[in-house]
Amino acid sequence: MPELGKVYCMIFAFMIFYRVRPLTEADKKKARTEWERFKKKLSKEVVIVGEYAHIWGTTYNGMIIIESRDLSAFHDFWHMFRETTRWYVPETKTYIAQREE
Repeated sequence: MPELGKVYCMIFAFMIFYRVRPLTEADKKKARTEWERFKKKLSKEVVIVGEYAHIWGTTYNGMIIIESRDLSAFHDFWHMFRETTRWYVPETKTYIAQREE
């Protein structure tokens, strides 16, 4: 429980589960290249904490964990993410968590 009189900063974590459609080797290479280019353009207000290639126990292929103190920065990230990956990621599911610091 927060102490009275203390100022807390919120940190949001976004767990994005994704499903990748079957890809040719050429498409896999294109997707990797676009993903690396995408990450270089990220705002400093959004951090990719982890990239996970396998999620056992689900129907998803992988998961990305993002952290941000600013919901609008995540909103901007989300739109860029979907523009970049929509051609090979037909489905996502996002969970949002909040931590006080």
